[in-house]
Amino acid sequence: MQGKFSKPSGGFSYQVSDEQLEAFARLSLYERLIWVDEMRLFTLMARTPETTERQERLRRGESIVPE
Repeated sequence: MQGKFSKPSGGFSYQVSDEQLEAFARLSLYERLIWVDEMRLFTLMARTPETTERQERLRRGESIVPE
């Protein structure tokens, strides 16, 4: 990828190279689905208790910040 990116304040960011995009594009639909499911499982294992609570609040249609 070319060009410069400004870093947003707070949160996180990452960049994906053209080579990485090309490698993903070469995967079959089944391989892409496996990849997505592996990333879903990883994020479930890596989330903090605070993130877990916020996600549960969103599922219930509530604000992520307790009132």
